[in-house]
Amino acid sequence: MYNHLMNTVAISKLRSNLPGFVDKVNNFMERIVVTVAGKPKAVLVSFEELESLEETAEILAIPSILQSVQKARKEIKNNKTITLAELEEKYRASHSLKRS
Repeated sequence: MYNHLMNTVAISKLRSNLPGFVDKVNNFMERIVVTVAGKPKAVLVSFEELESLEETAEILAIPSILQSVQKARKEIKNNKTITLAELEEKYRASHSLKRS
């Protein structure tokens, strides 16, 4: 998983400069943790980020896709990868066999 910029801001500070924080999450894909009495209570993210997170969760909820992702991660970790040129060659070879 990648690291995201994540700032923490008190709800009172957020209220006083909401448009600025909205611009920040929208323009720089930051996530802002909103605290109440020093405790995290919510996160402000851009609409685009939320859509992306929801789409990813929906896709990963399909068991076969999650298994494929886990298998791919394992293959990457074990250096079982191929180059784009090798993939293109495999694709061409498999398609030329089907046409014969």
